[in-house]
Amino acid sequence: MGFSHQVSAGQGGRQPVLDSYARLSRNQAGKLEKCETQHADNRDVIDRLGGVLGEEISDPKLSAWNPKVHRPGWERIMKRVAARASDGVVLWNTDRGWRQSQDLEDLFKLIEGTGYDSYTVASSHGRYDLTDYNDRYQLRQEVAHNQRNSDEASQRISRRFEVLRKRGIPHHQGRRFGFPGLDRTVPREQWLDEDGKDIRKPVPAELVGREREALRDATDAVLAGVFQSTIADEWNAAGLLTITGKRWLPRQVGEVLLRPINAGLIEHDGVVVGTMPGEPIVKPEKFTKLRALCAGRTQGQHPSGVYVGSGILRCPLCGRGVSGRPHSGNYPDGERRRQYGCSKSSGGCGKVGADMRRVDRELRGLVISRLSDTKHAAAIRAARARVSERLAEIHTELGECERLLKSIAAKLGAGKMTEDAYDAANEPLMATHARLEAERDELTGGNPDGPTEAMSSEDAAAQWDAAEFDERRAMLTDALSGDTLYLDPAAKNGKRQFDPKRVRIDPHKPKRRTRGQHAA
Repeated sequence: MGFSHQVSAGQGGRQPVLDSYARLSRNQAGKLEKCETQHADNRDVIDRLGGVLGEEISDPKLSAWNPKVHRPGWERIMKRVAARASDGVVLWNTDRGWRQSQDLEDLFKLIEGTGYDSYTVASSHGRYDLTDYNDRYQLRQEVAHNQRNSDEASQRISRRFEVLRKRGIPHHQGRRFGFPGLDRTVPREQWLDEDGKDIRKPVPAELVGREREALRDATDAVLAGVFQSTIADEWNAAGLLTITGKRWLPRQVGEVLLRPINAGLIEHDGVVVGTMPGEPIVKPEKFTKLRALCAGRTQGQHPSGVYVGSGILRCPLCGRGVSGRPHSGNYPDGERRRQYGCSKSSGGCGKVGADMRRVDRELRGLVISRLSDTKHAAAIRAARARVSERLAEIHTELGECERLLKSIAAKLGAGKMTEDAYDAANEPLMATHARLEAERDELTGGNPDGPTEAMSSEDAAAQWDAAEFDERRAMLTDALSGDTLYLDPAAKNGKRQFDPKRVRIDPHKPKRRTRGQHAA
């Protein structure tokens, strides 16, 4: 190896076209080797080999060791090889291209299949002709050495993290909500100066204190039954944004509240392996209750606290419940647009969608109209009289079920029961509780304590306008009283104006009993 001989000419005796590849990383001394510096060195190598520069291709901060990492720059190199657009590639060091032997073998197969007479891989340390079996052997040895170094480093890092976890020191990937650290609202391209030094400033201690207080309050709120969407709205309104400066979504609130480090616990693969020094943000016993509460929830989508008709409105094409989701753009008042839609990800057909505010306007009118209708109120009274005996039984069974659920939750919180034993006892009880609630809702129209006398339209309107999210859903289910509410697809007439008739009610049709059932 070395530069005692020149690289062979390219196809047809022309000067060989050599690409330059760089990957931003640190060298053995820990100094950052920028892509610009590597390309400059690569150009010197190309001149020394008598070649011409093809393309300069970079993969900033992307590992060649991790096979899961997608490297667009290296994939560009491979595409140019397949197209015979270059006669070789120059790297600052071979570990910039390969730390996995399989990647190198893939390049060998590509070169053999493409019919190259010569393909050069070069660096400041030497060159290889990949059509020569001796050079391939030497490059295999070098890449195997690179892979061994990576494996050793990975094992060394894993052991270090294991020791740190046992000492109560978590492995932080930058700043976390409720913990100090460098500001991550700064765009990533502004993190480093010319020498590769991180120039971001730590976040103020006052902000960290507010975040910790917010985590404590939110934990208590969820245990008290407050929706995660409500907490997200409160944090956003208070200016407590995510660590990257984004607005909170309900799902993100749940994720941050269920971090073990909030309780000073360090988990690895689901097992507590250490305890952080100092006072935790949330008391461990409260965190245990929160985790048990979330683990005991039934599967499926829960009301978000925003979309009143979610799960109540149904798609007439596939019969699935319609859900809500944010939409592009904002309303005139600045709030983000939202819409109801039949979601394919939830098993729906995805063919129905409508603006949330326009649909909610129709839901309000429907509730006012029905709750102020004397005939509708009389029908509700008659239906509840027919099922009063079964309702009493359901209430008794629900009470007993809830008593047992609280009892096993208390045992878990007191440390008298393992989480596995809790899950084994909790899951069948939750299934029974959900079945009883479903039967109760079916018998009562969803609100067992709802009104049975007609209201004035003014009172119904005032009650709706003053109601919270869950109260509005109860009013809506009362108004339906077992009927099905559909959101029809938009007419394909080229008009973008919302048709109120798309929100329609399909009256409930009682099942007809057979003669044998009447006799029974």
